[in-house]
Amino acid sequence: MTMRQKANRSLLLLGIFFILAACCLFVFPNNWWVRMLLYTCEAGLVGALADLFAVTVLFRHPFGLKWFPHTAIIPRNRDKLIEGVATMVEHQLLSKHMLKKKVSELSLVAVAIAWVDRRPAGSIAEQGWKLISKALHRLDMKGLSQAAEAQARSAIGKLQLSPYAGKALRWLVRQDSFQGWLTSLVVYAEEKLSGDDTKAAIRELLGREKEKFVNQGSVFSKWLKKMAVEIAESTNALNLDDAANALHGNLKQLLQDLKSPEHELRQLIAQMLEQLADTLELREDVVQALNEWRDEMLDKISLLPSIEALFGHFRDLLTEEPGMMPVPYGVERTVNQTDIRELIGRFVERYWEQFKADDEAKAMLEQYAQSFAHKVIDSEHALIGVVVRQTLDSFTEERLVEFIESKVETDLQRIRLNGAYIGAALGAAFYLILYGVYEPLLALIG
Repeated sequence: MTMRQKANRSLLLLGIFFILAACCLFVFPNNWWVRMLLYTCEAGLVGALADLFAVTVLFRHPFGLKWFPHTAIIPRNRDKLIEGVATMVEHQLLSKHMLKKKVSELSLVAVAIAWVDRRPAGSIAEQGWKLISKALHRLDMKGLSQAAEAQARSAIGKLQLSPYAGKALRWLVRQDSFQGWLTSLVVYAEEKLSGDDTKAAIRELLGREKEKFVNQGSVFSKWLKKMAVEIAESTNALNLDDAANALHGNLKQLLQDLKSPEHELRQLIAQMLEQLADTLELREDVVQALNEWRDEMLDKISLLPSIEALFGHFRDLLTEEPGMMPVPYGVERTVNQTDIRELIGRFVERYWEQFKADDEAKAMLEQYAQSFAHKVIDSEHALIGVVVRQTLDSFTEERLVEFIESKVETDLQRIRLNGAYIGAALGAAFYLILYGVYEPLLALIG
C-alpha cells in the first residue's frame, strides 16, 4: 500500500467515524464518550482536510478553480524556482570550493588505472590501431615527413645528450638484469678461455714480452739481460710454458669467481659506471663536448629520406589488408600485420605495468591532472548553472510539477497522515481539558 493510499484511507475513515459519532450523539445525547468521539473525529477530519488542501495547492488549483487565492504555487513561481534551483546547485551543492575539495580527495590517476584495467583485454590497443590506420589514409606524407624532420632537428638540437646518457646509464646499472648481463659476459669469456688457442696466445704474449725485455737498453745491459734469462731458463727458474699454464689457470679461476654478483670487481664495475653517469650529468666539459658532436652530426646528415621511407612503409604496412608484406631494403623477410599488432600490444602491456609500478611517474601525472581539473572547474564552473537552467526550462509546467511531486510524494502524504493523527489527538485533548478539567472547575467555583 502506498503512502497516498494510506492518507486517503485515513481521511475516509475519519469521515465515516465522524458521521457515526454524529448519529450516536443524536441517539445518546448524554453520554460523554459519544461527545469525545465526535470531538476527536471532527478535529482529525479538519486536520486531514486542511493538509490535503495545503498539499494540493502547492502543485495545482483545487478542483481546477483558479479563483482560489494562493494556489498552484509551484507553477506560478516556475521561473523563480528554476533560478533558485540553478543557483543552489551552482553555488552551494556543486560550488567551486566543494568540487575542488572532492577532486583533491580523489586519486585521479588511480581512478583512470582502475577504469582501464576493467576494460576487456586488448580493447584499447584495438581501437588505437583502427584510429591510426584511418588517420594514415588522410595524411600528406611529404609534408608530414618535412615537418617531422624539422621537428626532429629542432628537438635533437635542444637535446642535452650528456644528462640523458647519464640517466640511462644509471638506470641500466640499477636494473636487476644488469648483473645477469655481466654474468653472461663472464660465461662467454670463460668459454673462450677454455680453448687451447687461448693458452697458446698467452704463451706467445709472454714470449714477446721476454724478447722485448732482453732487447731493451744498452749493449752491455742487453748482454747482461740475455745471460740472466739463459741462466734462469737453464735452471728452470724461468719457464714460459709453466707461466702460461699458471696464468691461464689463474684467469679461469678469476672468471669462475666473477660469476658471483658479490665479487669485488663486479661491484667496482658498477661503482665506476655510477661515477661515469655522474660525470656525464655534471661535468660541463663532457656536456659541451657531446653537444658539439651532436651539432656536427646534424650538419652532416639529412634525416628527410629516412623519415619519408619510414613513414611510407609504416603507412603501407598499417593500411594494407592484413597479410604478409615484404620488408624494404632488399631483406628477404616478410612481416605479418598481426605480428605488428601483437608486438604493439605486448609493448603497451609492458609499459602499462611499468607505469603502474612507478610511484614517481604516477605522482607527477596526478599533480598535473589535479592542476588541470582545478583549472577546468575555475573556467567552466558556470556551465553547471547553465545546464540546470536549460534542463528545467525544457520542462512544461505539468512535467515540472510531476517531477517535483514524484520526489516528495511520500513525505507529502505523511504530512496528511500527521494532520489526521495530530488533529484527532488534539481534539481528544481539548475535550478532556474542557469537560474534564475546565467545566468541573467552573461548577466548583460557582
